[in-house]
Amino acid sequence: MIHTPIQFKYLSLFFPHKICFEDFTTQLHYGEHIALMGRNGSGKSSLLNMLSGKIQPSEGELIIPDDLCMVNVPQVIDDFSDLSGGQRFNHALSEALSKQPNLLLLDEPTNHLDFSNRKSLIRMLKVYQGTLLIASHDVELLRSW
Repeated sequence: MIHTPIQFKYLSLFFPHKICFEDFTTQLHYGEHIALMGRNGSGKSSLLNMLSGKIQPSEGELIIPDDLCMVNVPQVIDDFSDLSGGQRFNHALSEALSKQPNLLLLDEPTNHLDFSNRKSLIRMLKVYQGTLLIASHDVELLRSW
């Protein structure tokens, strides 16, 4: 299902010891595949958490449309402690995709994946038609779409 654009209006995120981003304005349109790149601690995961409602912006406005079905697969998955990191990610991703989201948020999705699972993820992301926002340092993953 197509969603109305997500709007970031003069969005800022401050912490006591740093500014992650300031006066950020843009829109995310249905079907866009966006990569968030930057140094560790630059606010990539925080932006994903802001979109999913886990944290609030310091300033500005984030407008989430009512027709958005969003799922966030975080970098650290605490569920299923008896599984490996890759198995946890695969389970969380399968569960997320079963909701048929039109916005998929992925935080460092290849961190715990072996070669075969990385290739499977890349194939899946190539055909994913919804909006995709990924925080990653994995150059191969980011160049694949």
